[in-house]
Amino acid sequence: LPLIDGEHRLKIPGETLLPGWRVTARVVPNESGLEQAQAYRAALDADVAGGDLVVRTRRLGDRFQPLGMDRPKKLQDFMVDAKVPVACRDRVPLVCSLEEALWVVGRRIGERAKVTDSTKHVLLIEFENRAVPPHSG
Repeated sequence: LPLIDGEHRLKIPGETLLPGWRVTARVVPNESGLEQAQAYRAALDADVAGGDLVVRTRRLGDRFQPLGMDRPKKLQDFMVDAKVPVACRDRVPLVCSLEEALWVVGRRIGERAKVTDSTKHVLLIEFENRAVPPHSG
């Protein structure tokens, strides 16, 4: 994973270029048939997530409430449980609001920002690794 130094404000809607990453974000109406989330693509409730999001890596004491869990846990514990290799943990991008991590990129979104039937607008975020050439075939 490319290393992200510091904190980078996410352009919503738009494209944010980070070292080794291209991040695209767009807001769409919540309609059935939206693309399903994948490792580097997530759908969040846009109204819950808000428009002031940043991309950064983990910090000491970070907490994260993974989708499906009823309370937050230490991000360190989440990464151990998710079997994220030790060498990669400081390189995993996080999409964060002012209050919390909303998405551990490549792993899981947060419970609070999940898309539900009452979601009006969906924030679609996609990370593309620019350090690796696209697969041809």
